Amino acid sequence: MFSFFKKKKKNFLINCTTDTITINNETINFPTNYDTLTHVFGKPSREIFNDKNYIFWDKYGVFCGCSDKNKIISINFFQNRKDSSKYNTKKQFKGELFLNNDTITNNEFETINLGNVAIHRLGSVQEIRYGFSLGLSSSQTN
Repeated sequence: MFSFFKKKKKNFLINCTTDTITINNETINFPTNYDTLTHVFGKPSREIFNDKNYIFWDKYGVFCGCSDKNKIISINFFQNRKDSSKYNTKKQFKGELFLNNDTITNNEFETINLGNVAIHRLGSVQEIRYGFSLGLSSSQTN
């Protein structure tokens, strides 16, 4: 009866091609910036300031680390609570990840290069996969 008062949980659809990355139809260019990410994910739930800035959207399972909020080179999506560090999100990413219209969210992979950007596995090949990261390919970060 009162379900219309509940906030709808936002689901994220990430679509990747060799030319573009979109999150809910918003094109993300890397490096990206704080304003772009707050437009897509809303206001962050918390930030940690150390040698880098760490920005968290805990309810969506999303976080990024950066030394400059205007040059964010990757976005991390956590899908596994096995990483219990303070750098993991409080909830896990429940959205979907697509590469050329094929779902890849639950597949095991190390890196999928998409030209200047890539999809990276979070966690080494020998470990449980913690999730994935979208951002500049390793050749673009040097």
